Amino acid sequence: MTSELLTQVLGQLMENKLAWSVLLIAAALLFRFLLAQMFRRSSWPRQDIRRRVHMVHNFTNLFIVIGLFAIWVSELRDFALSIAAFSVAIVIALRDVVACLVGGLYQASMRSFTIGDWVRIGDQFGEVIDNNWLSTTLLEIDPHGLGDGYTGTTLFVPNNVFFTQPVKNLNFMRRYIEHTITIVRENKGENPFAIKPYITERVLEHCESFKEVAERYCKLIESRMGVDLAGTEPKIKFSTSELGHDVLTITLFCPREEATNIEQKVTENFYQFWYGAPDSQAAQQPVTPQ
Repeated sequence: MTSELLTQVLGQLMENKLAWSVLLIAAALLFRFLLAQMFRRSSWPRQDIRRRVHMVHNFTNLFIVIGLFAIWVSELRDFALSIAAFSVAIVIALRDVVACLVGGLYQASMRSFTIGDWVRIGDQFGEVIDNNWLSTTLLEIDPHGLGDGYTGTTLFVPNNVFFTQPVKNLNFMRRYIEHTITIVRENKGENPFAIKPYITERVLEHCESFKEVAERYCKLIESRMGVDLAGTEPKIKFSTSELGHDVLTITLFCPREEATNIEQKVTENFYQFWYGAPDSQAAQQPVTPQ
């Protein structure tokens, strides 16, 4: 009697699609939790751990969706037939969700970025910390700031923007950037080119500590991207503004975290040359032969 009752209960559970659905979701979530914990306790770099956890989350979500669809396929077919009259309304209601899903598939096929990359999506600039079927999560970075530049704001970007906004992968800007320094000064009758030898020497001194590393990094970017960059040598240009003021523009290929410090040093050198102590200023002035 007990065995027959047990067999009947098991038979009902085998035919109970709700029980199978709960079991499927529980097993997938448990598997995802165990794998994520194993990855987090490993000695891999933080970015690799985050990338692997992200992949596990996406694959388990896909497994759950496919499993639930397989379990409820007959009911879904009957349900789809019963709501044929409302199909147009459903398509309109879910068009944004479908667009996000297609955008996620488009980004995955293009591989324009991965977890940990620095990207600009339209006007949004940040580090990719998560990417799923519907949205991409960015940790916002101040595009005008230097150093790490994190603002502390988390951006959730729907994947449908990949069809309407350009996506720029700026991962190579994480270490070295091409930084431009602009200094404007009113001309008081001096020759602005008098400062060029002095400021060139100072700029080279400030860049000497990372010159070899910058050259190797520049060659790495050229080999991976298949382009020829302008090089690592500082570029100094003189021009005038709309008001007739002298404009000194210096372009450097330097470490991101050093850019602000170098800019301050160069600006200090500039003003020391023109407005420094009288003795040092006289020493910097070229001597005219009699």
